[in-house]
Amino acid sequence: MTFARSFKLSSYCLFASGFIAIWATGAVDWPSALFFVVTFISSWFLDTGALRNRIPIWILNCLALTYLPFFALDYLFLSRSLILSVFHLLLFTAAIKLLTLSKDRDYILLYLISLTELLAASTLTVNIVFAVCFLVFLFCGISTLVLFEMRRTNARVQKEIPVQPLFVPRQFQGTGMELFSAFPAGLLAMMVVGIALLVIIVSIPIFFILPRITYGMYGRPSGNMQFTTGFSERVELGQIGNIKQSDAVVMRVKLDRDPSELHAELKWRGLAFDYYDGRAWQRTNQIRGSIPIQGRHYKLENSTQGTDWIHQTFFLEALSTDVIFATPKALAVSVDVGLLLRDGSENLYAPRSLNKKLRYSVVSDPVQPDPANISDLRPIPPEIIRVYTQTPPEDPRIKALAQQITKGFKDKYSKALAMEQYLRTHYGYSLVLRGKPSSPDPLAAFLFDIRSGHCEYFASAMTIMLRQLGIPARLVNGFRMGEYNRLGNSWTVRQYNAHSWVEAYFPPYGWIEFDPTPPDSGQRKSGLSLILANLSDAIDLWWWDSVINYDFSKQAVVLVNARSKADSAARSVMDHWSTLQERLKKGWQDLSVKEVAFWLLRKWAFWIPLMAIIVVIITATIRARASGWLQRLIHRRNSRKVAASFYMEALAALGAEGMQRGATQTPLEFARSIGQHPAGKPFLDLTKIYNSIRFGPPEAPFHRTDAEILLRELRVALRRKH
Repeated sequence: MTFARSFKLSSYCLFASGFIAIWATGAVDWPSALFFVVTFISSWFLDTGALRNRIPIWILNCLALTYLPFFALDYLFLSRSLILSVFHLLLFTAAIKLLTLSKDRDYILLYLISLTELLAASTLTVNIVFAVCFLVFLFCGISTLVLFEMRRTNARVQKEIPVQPLFVPRQFQGTGMELFSAFPAGLLAMMVVGIALLVIIVSIPIFFILPRITYGMYGRPSGNMQFTTGFSERVELGQIGNIKQSDAVVMRVKLDRDPSELHAELKWRGLAFDYYDGRAWQRTNQIRGSIPIQGRHYKLENSTQGTDWIHQTFFLEALSTDVIFATPKALAVSVDVGLLLRDGSENLYAPRSLNKKLRYSVVSDPVQPDPANISDLRPIPPEIIRVYTQTPPEDPRIKALAQQITKGFKDKYSKALAMEQYLRTHYGYSLVLRGKPSSPDPLAAFLFDIRSGHCEYFASAMTIMLRQLGIPARLVNGFRMGEYNRLGNSWTVRQYNAHSWVEAYFPPYGWIEFDPTPPDSGQRKSGLSLILANLSDAIDLWWWDSVINYDFSKQAVVLVNARSKADSAARSVMDHWSTLQERLKKGWQDLSVKEVAFWLLRKWAFWIPLMAIIVVIITATIRARASGWLQRLIHRRNSRKVAASFYMEALAALGAEGMQRGATQTPLEFARSIGQHPAGKPFLDLTKIYNSIRFGPPEAPFHRTDAEILLRELRVALRRKH
């Protein structure tokens, strides 16, 4: 690859990394992104220098002045955001510079714009795409700075002291880039990778050791907002069927136990609704109260019924709701949510910007009710009976069906279980509602006409029929458990996991969960798509949890664990050393020299021959190169011996391909004899250098760089021949 192509490719990768980083945050709208992408691709193929010469400077100035009023219009009426308006300005400036790219200051401005985009993206997202863009920016930034300085130095040298190398291919003669006619792109790439890896290796310990004082701007990282219906003041029947068609990720949840240890499928509770008007559910008590803080958690309950608590860590995407999800019954929520509020139906809220991601932890007590402890004689609070037994004017067949299903069951809890089982076995699950969707009583149409529907219909039917029997009940919206990702040890919850179920009140447990909806196969991934999705989720979750949310508490745990492991390793080494000393003291005197030698031979019988073979192979492979490099290092001030080392290394490379110099041949005769070979031309030029130094006057100049280039070209030619 030529120098010009390497410089252009490195620069464009740098430009692209900054743009992709800011685009991944969702802060750039699609029209602006499409405009920049088209301009970016076009500028690669266009002769931007010639285009810049054809466009008068006053036209560019007019474009810049014209955009100023558009910037104000964008800020006041279009984007209505200073950040978005500034992003649009940066993209417009970058697009103009890409189309007129010709001078050094144009490149410098684009480099600064890319850096600005990357810095802005670092404050707006935790997406793993940013990590990839950062690594690309790091590698390309190093190579671009090196190439940019080489480009400037070459231009300055060409103006002040014209320098011509000994060997210049014909296509580079007269181009002004003669010094880079055989540019070592591969060597530069290796050097850049080495420098970048060194930077990363040095940075990682600093990242872990640097004191953490606060979460900073990353406590609430941004993301593309997911519009999640079903969590509003009014939920009409059939609405949840819309979001169950989407596979967008809603949240990821980590538990403190293996899936095999869970008693049943958990649900992530969102909102409970108490009032039904015949077509939709509403919340009547929306007064939100504050919750006391105890340590690092909001304390939700003063007592518990069980001890098998579940610790959950939620990684919530940017949702169009301020609801806090948790497994019933939530006992405590970490203060990471910010301000936590609760209403009369035990719904939890954390007011926040709707485009912000959220990480928080919850401790829940999922008590499994014991039917022997439930009795109809236990009193129920009058307020619970008043609010959660309300029924609208409805088809009388619904009450008759409820009585028919529970006929023969004495206590109310048994009736609730019977109703749950009846709905799960006598009706079908479907997201496509057939029959009479405009019926004045959608529940009656579902139960007696359509006989199939999705979870909202099943949950609404059971809630109303329980209320007809005098059992307090309410509808709950949330999400099913989701799919378990073994790579990330987490549960991935998508929008198609949205679900509705029932909570009925039975003392002494309070609200008990029932799910009358038949199992739904849903949208399941399989095979390679499942592996790739799990891998992507695991990487994204690791980046969010272990890097972005690496705070003081995690730092303390890491340092304590590191010290503990170091102490344990030191003790283990000392114990082994003491054991070895004791064994040697006890058995060394009883062993003969032959037995010791036999023991060592048996111990290293495999490794010694293997290491010997590896050393021989490496020595045979790099002997000529190592010898030449060593000769040039030792005799670096003796031009004749250095030139001879280049020539001898070239002879060794040709000899490995079967081209041996005859005993009677002079160096030039041998070089001319292989002139038709692809390696003939560089070898002939290298021979001329060798002859001029070896047999020429002592003051003859030696161009070591030209000899290195020719030797490299010879090796490349030999490889291509294969």
